[in-house]
Amino acid sequence: MALAHTIESKVEAAYRRGDLFEKRRRLVTDWARFCEVPSAEEVVPLPAVG
Repeated sequence: MALAHTIESKVEAAYRRGDLFEKRRRLVTDWARFCEVPSAEEVVPLPAVG
């Protein structure tokens, strides 16, 4: 749904318009948080192998 470019039915498009913007905003915000680089304080060092 977030990647859909057009909805062919004008009636269906009118009904969907109401809540899709907010859902897309949340999706993009969550994705941005996921893609953020953690700060040095958040990185947990792993023990060396070998």
